[in-house]
Formats: sequence, structure tokens, C-alpha cells
Amino acid sequence: MTGNLVWYNDLTVFVSAFFITLVATPIVRRCALRWKLGDKPNGRKIHTYMIPHLGGIAIVIGAVCGIAVGLIGDNGATWKMLLHRVLPAVGLIVALGMVDDMKSLRAIQKLTIQVISAVILALSGLLFYTGIPVLDGSGMLLMLISVVFLVGVSSAVNLIDGHDGLAAGVSLISVAAFAVMSAYAGSSLSFIISLTLGGACLGFLVFNFPPGKIFMGDTGSMFLGIMMALVACFLTMLKPSLFTFVAVCFVLGIPMLDAWLAIGRRIVLRSSLFQADSLHMHHVLRKIGLSPKQVLLAMYSMQAFLAILGVFVFMGYATPMILGGCFIAVVYFSFLRIMVASHARTPQLTPNTIPSLKSNLPRQNTSLGR
Repeated sequence: MTGNLVWYNDLTVFVSAFFITLVATPIVRRCALRWKLGDKPNGRKIHTYMIPHLGGIAIVIGAVCGIAVGLIGDNGATWKMLLHRVLPAVGLIVALGMVDDMKSLRAIQKLTIQVISAVILALSGLLFYTGIPVLDGSGMLLMLISVVFLVGVSSAVNLIDGHDGLAAGVSLISVAAFAVMSAYAGSSLSFIISLTLGGACLGFLVFNFPPGKIFMGDTGSMFLGIMMALVACFLTMLKPSLFTFVAVCFVLGIPMLDAWLAIGRRIVLRSSLFQADSLHMHHVLRKIGLSPKQVLLAMYSMQAFLAILGVFVFMGYATPMILGGCFIAVVYFSFLRIMVASHARTPQLTPNTIPSLKSNLPRQNTSLGR
């Protein structure tokens, strides 16, 4: 009977986040359209008209409500930890995303606020352990690694949010794996957070799956990124080992891989690390002829494969660690080669070319990606 009650509570958490996000998303979309807040066409984007991009607000509302439902009956210790140690930093990230969605900020401005948020979390004791004694044994080094990880994951999810259904779908797969790992490790808080993020992502996907009617914007992508990074920190703090470190990296595989590809190609091409481009993994898959839904299938498949390997690595199996490492290396260098070659033969779009691009495409009621 007790087991059934636990499963009922878990299902309630997920369903609450799902339905609240499902209801909130169209409301947010109508408000964004009324206020003319959205992604406008430019040389890097496929859509030829404005798409509202405040969907992240609905994700935040759904996730917060889901966590609140999951913590009903808590004795207060978890609430105190969340309010004092998590809320200030995550609230800062959400505020940053909303400001950027309404008024575009420069990359350095966004990075500065992200670093401040990560430092707040690290100073409050939420750290990312690698399982390597020489790294974990030094307080300052552990702090630095934790800040870099928190900022990196938040930015990585933000980077892959360039195609309908991509960031939400990849995050859904990641948090599903985190939920399994949390249940295996007995971490109730990270389990609840994973369930709520999963429900919120699924509710948002109803409106964001190709052709999408709304984007999550920086509010949603950075919120999902920082929350998944926090779940990863909880797991490494509970079970600090090299296996846990590798496992959470696999579970966050596609966002992290795309971020490292962005760094790698910009170094090879000698361009600024902060300069936006149209050479992300989803851009490459579109350029080789895949449809928007085929792009998602390819990206989801790679993410699911790495997430499954991550779960087994977390359980202590070494073979999936080797298999995942080989897979990541092959995918990384294959995509990097295509990205560099594609940049060499593709003319770069400028603002002056946008009108002609727009005039050659029929008007759409929904988007095909960005």
C-alpha cells in the first residue's frame, strides 16, 4: 500500500507540472503576441515572421508548481534549502532570461550574470564533484569547476534552443535519465525536480514540436540548463565518484557536445567564441537535407543513447563508459569536419540579404525551426 502511495505521489508531481505548463503556454503566447515579443527573422534563422518566445515563463511556472506539489508534507528542511540556497540564484537566471527575451543582451552581459548566479550556488554549498581526488580535494579548484559546470550547462541548453522541439525534447530525455538515477541513489529532491522538469518539458512540447507555435526563449533554456546542472550536482554530492561524473556528463551529452563543438569550430575558424553562427548540430543536419522532424529524431536518438549509457555508468558498469566515450569522439570529429567544410563553402548572410530571403518563401502560420 505504501509503495502504491509513493507512485501516486510521483505521478501527481509529473502530471501537475505537465498540465500547468500545458495551460500556461497558450496564455503566455497570446500575451507575447499582444506585446510583440518574439524571435524576428534574421540571417541565421529559418522562420520569416515573428514567433513569440516567452514560452519559458510557462515552463518555469509549471516546474515551480510541480516542485511545490512534490514537497507537500515536507518538514521544512527541504523548503528552507531551496528558498535560501537555490531560489536566489535560479531567480537571477530566470530574470536574466526574461530581460534578454524582451531586450536582447550582449553575450558578455549574459555570461556575467550567469557566473554570478553560479558563484551564489557554489558558495551555498551546491558543488559538482568529479570523483578525482586531486580536483575534489582542493576547495578553490572544486569551486571553480562547479561554477564552470553550472554556467556551461546553462549556456549549452541555451545554445541548442535553435530548432523547434529540440531543447525541450533533449531536456526531457535527460531528466528522465536523471529521475532513474535519483531513484536508484535514493535522492528524493533530485527525483522530484527531474519529474517536474520532465512534465514541464512535455507540456511545452505540445506547442513547440515542429512546426512550433512558440519558443521557450532564454528564460526557458537557461532555466532548464541551471536546474539540470543542479540535479547533477545533487547526484555527485550524494555519490561522488568518477562513475557519477561520467554518468551525468553522458546524460547531458548532446547539449554539452554541441557547446564543445561551438568552441572547437570557432577556434579552428579563428572567430570569436561569443560570435553567433548557423553551424550548430541541428543546422548541419538541416543542411544535409533532413526535415525538421528528422533532425529531432536524429538528435533525440543520440541523446537517448547517451542517457541510457549514463544510467548504466551510474550503476557502476565500466563498458558503457568506454562505449560512450568512443561514440562522443566519433560524433564530435565528424560534425566538426562538416562544420568547418560547410563554413568554407557557404556564403554568410547579412541583414541586407534578409528581404530577398523572406520574399522567396511563402507566409507560414508556424515555424520550421530557427
